[in-house]
Amino acid sequence: MTVLIILVVALMAMTLYLYFHRQREKKTGRHPYLEALIALLDNNEELAMKRLKEAVSADSDLFDAYVRLGDLHRKRGDPVRAMQIHQSLTARPTLKKHEEKKLYYALAQDALDAKRPNRAISFLKEILKIDNKDNDAYGFILRTYEDMGSYGDCIAVYEEGKFAPKNDYRRAFYYAMVARGKMDTLNEGDQEKEKEVSNLLRKALRIAPDSITGTFYMGNLFERRGDVRKARESYLKIINDHPEYAFLVMPHFERTSFELGSFNDIIPLYEKIVAKLPRNFSVAFALANLYEKKNDIEAAQSLYTKLAEQFPQSVLPKIRLLKLKTDDESMITALDEMEEVLYAREYACNNCGNTRTDFSFICEKCHAIESFSPVL
Repeated sequence: MTVLIILVVALMAMTLYLYFHRQREKKTGRHPYLEALIALLDNNEELAMKRLKEAVSADSDLFDAYVRLGDLHRKRGDPVRAMQIHQSLTARPTLKKHEEKKLYYALAQDALDAKRPNRAISFLKEILKIDNKDNDAYGFILRTYEDMGSYGDCIAVYEEGKFAPKNDYRRAFYYAMVARGKMDTLNEGDQEKEKEVSNLLRKALRIAPDSITGTFYMGNLFERRGDVRKARESYLKIINDHPEYAFLVMPHFERTSFELGSFNDIIPLYEKIVAKLPRNFSVAFALANLYEKKNDIEAAQSLYTKLAEQFPQSVLPKIRLLKLKTDDESMITALDEMEEVLYAREYACNNCGNTRTDFSFICEKCHAIESFSPVL
């Protein structure tokens, strides 16, 4: 009898528990939220949106559900609505620090998708008020300023001294890019602004003496001033220290060498690089071209043949070989036109593979600096 009573009481307790537990689940909306998460995993955005709305309707305390609902609106092309949802959560006084940070990260992404980068930066700065050592927030701010081309602001972020670890090459790059921006608007005879550009480039090279960006634009500034010798020294430094970037400065280097009467020094220099780095297509192709100009046809043919074997995907050395083997002027003209079209270069980021038709010192996709090289 006692056992029976215990079983009846236990059954009643279980029944009451299940009843109230189900009512609680229904009230808090936990089932819709779980279904929303499953729908998100299945990439079923329509169902996820529906279930998230049900979840927050049943329980307005579901912080994560609100955040995900806003994120889903942004993903579906409505960043303004996403920002409204996310911003409504900022008024909650009970948010924990990690929840506040998560919320401001979401708001920053909303603002970026809404083409409001300055608003995104203001949200990211809210994160730094919560945690001034949040490297992710600093990095997000830097990437946003980089996308805007606001390199002076990038410097300001670095100069705060709280970004860790600091990268001298990137910091030097920022100074060089600020100098480049000022150089683009530099009027002839504006000595004060020219001095400012020079000081910025010198600072860049003090921070990172082998900065490719800083050295390149310093060479440009010297050329602009008419100081051909110093310009050539800058371009030569890139060729010697960064031969993989020789393609960037060879036209400048050859022009300044010609003006200084040092053109004959170029071939031995290029030969030295090719001997050390036989797969440096840009230098080898330029060297073969110089052999042609010197009428050393045998040396030119030999080098073009090697390039055609090493880089079978490139048509340029093959066209040059055809031109050397024909006297037909109409054929040479046709090959010249073909070469001109093919020589229009494409550049690829060595870090992420992003391609573009013009050279850049920074990749707009992965934000790597000094990472582009020609696609053969």
